[in-house]
Amino acid sequence: MGNAKEGFERWHQAVETGDLNRAVEEGKPAADIAAAALGGAGLAKGGISLSRKMAEEAAERARAETYRNNLQDIGEWGRDKDLAPESFVYQNLPDSLTRENLQFEEFKNLTRTHMDDMTEEQVGQMKRIRDDVPPITRDTVVTKVMPYEYLEGYLKADNPYNTIGGFVTRKDDYGHLMGQGLQDTYKHLALDYPDSAYTKALENGQDRYLVFEGKLTAPSQSEIPYGKKFGGTRTDPCTLNGFISCRSDEILPEFFIKETDKVKQYPEHGSVIWAVEDGVRRKAAVFDDEKMKFVPADEHDRRN
Repeated sequence: MGNAKEGFERWHQAVETGDLNRAVEEGKPAADIAAAALGGAGLAKGGISLSRKMAEEAAERARAETYRNNLQDIGEWGRDKDLAPESFVYQNLPDSLTRENLQFEEFKNLTRTHMDDMTEEQVGQMKRIRDDVPPITRDTVVTKVMPYEYLEGYLKADNPYNTIGGFVTRKDDYGHLMGQGLQDTYKHLALDYPDSAYTKALENGQDRYLVFEGKLTAPSQSEIPYGKKFGGTRTDPCTLNGFISCRSDEILPEFFIKETDKVKQYPEHGSVIWAVEDGVRRKAAVFDDEKMKFVPADEHDRRN
C-alpha cells in the first residue's frame, strides 16, 4: 500500500498545483494500484474506473479554476486599455492559456522572451498559442508604423511607394494604441533595434511617425515571423516567437507581409496613412486604386 499512498500523494500534488495533464497521468497508476489492492476482477475494474473518473473530474475542476483566474487577470490587465473586444487577448487567449496550463503573467513574460531562451516545452506552448491568433485575410484591417519621412516617398509624383510590406499587426490588437506619441509607440513596438529611424527621431526631438491602416489585396502572402526553433526561417532582431517584445505592458502578435515580383502587396482602395505629430493624428494620404497610388488626403476628400 506504500506505493498506492505515494501515487495518490503525487496525484493530489498535481491537482493542487493545477498541473492538469499530470493530474490525469498520476491518477492512472494510482488507480491501478488501488484496484489491485481491492481484489477480485469486478472490484478491480470498478476501482480503476472510479479512480480515473475522480482524477479526470479533479483535473477538470483545476482547468476551470485556471480559466477563471486567467479571465480575471486579463480583465484587470485590460480594464483601462480600451482594447477591442475582437482582439486576440479577449477572443482567444483565455482558452489558449487554459489548454496549455499557463497563467497570464507567465505567458506575458514569454512573449518578451527570445526564442533561444525558451525551453522546448515553452516553445511548444507558445507556438500553439501563437497559432491561435486569427490569420490575416482580405477582411482583416492591418496597421503598420512607419518613419515620418516615408510620407514624401508615398506622395511623390514619379514612381511613388504604393505597396505595404514588412512587419504589421492586426488593428484588432493594435488599434487602441494608434495616435499615441512616439515615445510610447517606441516602447510598445520595441523600435529600439540597430539603426532605428525612430531612435534618431527621438534623439532629434521629433515626436512624429506614420501609421498605415487598411486591408491588403494579397493577404495569403503573410506569415508569422518564427525563428528556427518554432519551425520558421526568420533571423530578424526580434523575439522570433511571433509576438513583439513590448517594452510596455502590451501584448502584440505580429505578422510579416511578403512581396514577390509577381505578387505585390497593394492596399485596398481607401486605405489610410495617418501622420501622428506630437500625439495628434491627422489623415495624410489615402490609397486610390484607379491611380494605384496614395494621394493627399485633402485631394481625396475633395473628390469624394
